[in-house]
Amino acid sequence: NENLALLSVHTFEDASRAVISEEIDLCFLDLNLKGKSGYDLLKSAVAGSFHTIIVSAHTEQAVEAFKYGVLDFIPKPFDEEDIRSALQRYFETTSRRNVSTKYLFARKGRSNLVISVDAVVYFKAADVYVEAHLENGQMELLTKTMDRLEQILPSSFFRIHRSYITALSRIRSFSSVKGGTSRVMLKNGIILPLSRRRYKDLQQHLTIE
Repeated sequence: NENLALLSVHTFEDASRAVISEEIDLCFLDLNLKGKSGYDLLKSAVAGSFHTIIVSAHTEQAVEAFKYGVLDFIPKPFDEEDIRSALQRYFETTSRRNVSTKYLFARKGRSNLVISVDAVVYFKAADVYVEAHLENGQMELLTKTMDRLEQILPSSFFRIHRSYITALSRIRSFSSVKGGTSRVMLKNGIILPLSRRRYKDLQQHLTIE
């Protein structure tokens, strides 16, 4: 693709600057950067608007990496097919798969705020960003879009509307409203919109649950 620009950095310091200052769509991150652990850098990367794919010879790190919301893990040594498969996952924005994301990260100035996925009551689209509304009543802004966020959330989360995502376990009831938008009532009493085209899908998911 002639419009594709590649940036390659090889030290922890250069990579740290790149994930903050460069306009990135997709980051391939090695967890061993000249002898330094990439986990601190990983937290900065996954707080960005872009997706991160881990590349590492240490396959035992895969389970831990997925907890931080990475899109994929490519073990070394890898070949062209491994890269092609990872890129396919990146471009298939509507695909759902089993993921084990435990934490999300929101940028707060120069630091990264850790957000437990289990503490999120619902996500709400805010232009190109996403608001994470938490159990403690606070709201934190994530720099990922709804589509990219949906790719890394566990299957226990359901997109009830183009602008809303919530956990299935938080839903008390849902109903259609005559002449209007259907709605979902959460167990804490919050009411969220439910799109018509997602009504039957939600019904099926809750039946399976």
